Amino acid sequence: MRVERLIRDKQLVEAMGAARQLLAREPDSSDAMRLFVEAAFRGGQIIPALDELSAKIAVEPGRANLHYGKGIGLYAQSAAQETSALEHLNQAAQLSPYVAEYFFRIGLIHLDAERFEEAMTALARARDLDRDQSRHHISLAQAQARTGDRQGALDSLRAVLDLSPRGTDLEVAQQVISKLNMPFREIPKIVAEEFERGLNYMQHDAPQQAMVTFQEILQKFPDLAAVHAALGLCFQRIDDASRAMEEFRYAIELSPKDPLNHLYLANLYFSKERYDRATASYRTVIEQDPLNVHAYERLGQMAVQVSDFATAAMWLKRLITLRPKDLMARLSYGAVLGNQEKFAEAEAVFQKLLDEDGKNVEVLMRLGLLYWERRKREEFNPENARRLAEKAAGYFEKVLDLQPQNVMAARMLQDLSKQR
Repeated sequence: MRVERLIRDKQLVEAMGAARQLLAREPDSSDAMRLFVEAAFRGGQIIPALDELSAKIAVEPGRANLHYGKGIGLYAQSAAQETSALEHLNQAAQLSPYVAEYFFRIGLIHLDAERFEEAMTALARARDLDRDQSRHHISLAQAQARTGDRQGALDSLRAVLDLSPRGTDLEVAQQVISKLNMPFREIPKIVAEEFERGLNYMQHDAPQQAMVTFQEILQKFPDLAAVHAALGLCFQRIDDASRAMEEFRYAIELSPKDPLNHLYLANLYFSKERYDRATASYRTVIEQDPLNVHAYERLGQMAVQVSDFATAAMWLKRLITLRPKDLMARLSYGAVLGNQEKFAEAEAVFQKLLDEDGKNVEVLMRLGLLYWERRKREEFNPENARRLAEKAAGYFEKVLDLQPQNVMAARMLQDLSKQR
């Protein structure tokens, strides 16, 4: 949108003018109003903008979007004006009760003021009106977490995985999950220093000393799940898998909702190639921590190993939602789409990667192989097969331009030349 670009470029007078033009065409657009207020605030023109909105409200007191603009403008000007801001935002919500943005802003103000029940009510309404906005789910999760509704917060965060959250949204979501699953919160202050010393031993590759420290703590407090888990890691470090497993299971019994305990056990199963049990444990991890990228990565990897490409695609899609810059995850996702013969979707994944880095040999190879596979499925349509072979050859040739010694690309080109 032009207004957003002008704001990014700090052309704020022009941005305000463009936002006014947009509002003239779409007077009830909350997006246009938000951009108008943002441009005014960033450009030091919030007071004239508020006066302008007040004058318009005097003429059209029943236009919800004007009240919305004044509400967010007042709060942007000063948090001390939250009462007046809420009055206008509540008026907007009463006039237009099906606009999610109005309830979202009401919820945010209550959240800032630590009125968590009020925040939860408004944010739940915003979510119900527009479930496609990841920020609605994440802000609701913040309120739910602060009211003690752990499961509700986890469910709200899980919903984000099927959307396209921004990086800033994901940062907030990670903060929420970190507070919900804060490690070591159960450690009594009286042994906190000993526990820290044991962790330092582990960090400096001294598992034997760490084991002694953790065992001494457990003599005083035998039911500390975090200490049993740490002791399990020590046993795993010295390759005593059975003792490690015993400690991890005991930690899970003591603290079944701590995803770290399940993650340690899952990693141990994975390292011993007990993939069925590892899969079950990683699934438990994401029940308690739906943003755990390590669990999604391993689940995708194990699904690929057994050629369950549909399941692998599901896990890898969630992984790249959480880690959108992860090259290997995106390559793997494109590959499993190709293995499902979802060629157009696979090509879109690879092409986006190529747009970001036109000289990425791995991406060029994947695109070549994708067209090579498509060509094999068109053997009874010579014209299509020829066209797809040419596309494949073009990508393999680009690989050889960048890596003249690439044996695989040379071999694929040779195979294609024989087919022509």
